[in-house]
Amino acid sequence: MMSKQMYEKLLQSIKEHQDDVALVTITSHSDKSLIGSKILLQKDRIVLGDVELSSELQTAIFDQVIPIFKKGLTKAVQFEHRHSQIECYMEVFPKPPSLIVAGAGHVSEPVVEIGKMTGFHVTVIDDRFEFANKERFPTADEVICTPYVKFFKNLPVNPNTFIVLLTRGHKFDVVSLQELLRKEEAIEQERRTAYIGMIGSRRRISGVFEQLKDEFTDHNFTNIYSPVGLDIGGQTPAEIAVSIMAEILKVKNRKSGKSLKEKIPSYSQLKFRERVKK
Repeated sequence: MMSKQMYEKLLQSIKEHQDDVALVTITSHSDKSLIGSKILLQKDRIVLGDVELSSELQTAIFDQVIPIFKKGLTKAVQFEHRHSQIECYMEVFPKPPSLIVAGAGHVSEPVVEIGKMTGFHVTVIDDRFEFANKERFPTADEVICTPYVKFFKNLPVNPNTFIVLLTRGHKFDVVSLQELLRKEEAIEQERRTAYIGMIGSRRRISGVFEQLKDEFTDHNFTNIYSPVGLDIGGQTPAEIAVSIMAEILKVKNRKSGKSLKEKIPSYSQLKFRERVKK
C-alpha cells in the first residue's frame, strides 16, 4: 500500500509537469515483507523510497529500471540481486506535451480549452494585461503577460513542444517565428519543436517563407505549419480551433489526418471482392 507521503509526492511531481515520473513497486522477492514496497523516480534520481528498502537495494532497482524509464515504458522488470530473484513493476507518468498559444484573442480561447481536454500543458502568452489573464483563460495552466520576442527568446524548446502563433497582428507572428527559428538553428533537428503553426493567408505566408529561407538557410521548415490547421472549412473561432488542434494531434500522434473511412474498404469494394472469390 502506498504511504501518504509517497502519494503526495507522486501527485506533486505529476502536477508540476517538470519531468517524467515513475513509480516502481516490488512484486516478487524472496523476502516477502518487501513485496509491495515502492520507489518514486524522476529523471535520473530516486525521489523517495519506502523505509523498508535499504539504500543498496534501491540503487540496484534504480540501475535496472532507469534505461527502461528513459524510454518512457511501463512494464515489469526482472533481475537478480544478492542471490534473490526480484521482479518490479514500473508505471511511468510521462510529462504532458506542452502547448504554447501566442495571442489571447477569440480563436485562442477554444484552442486552449481543446488543448486541455486533449492532455496538453497549456501556456497562453500575450503582451496585453487586459487579455493575458486567468479570467479569460481559466483552464490554462499558465497565462503570461510579456512581449512575444522576450518569451520565445527564453523558451526551452524540445520535441514535446507545440506552438501556435495567433497574435493580433501578422507582424507579431512573424517576429515570434523568427525568434523561434534563431533558437532552433543552434540545436539539432531531433531536438527542435514538433510543431509551429502560424495563422495567415496563403499569399501573405508565401512572402514570409521567402524571407525566412534567405535568413535561415540551415532550417528545413518541416515543423512549420502555415496556413495553420486542417482543411475542414472552419469559419467560427471554435471551428478554426478544432482545425488547429486536429492538425496538432495528427503531428503528435504521427497519423495521416485522413478520414477513418478512407482506411477501410468501401461497401462496393467488399462486394466486388466477394464476387471475385465466387
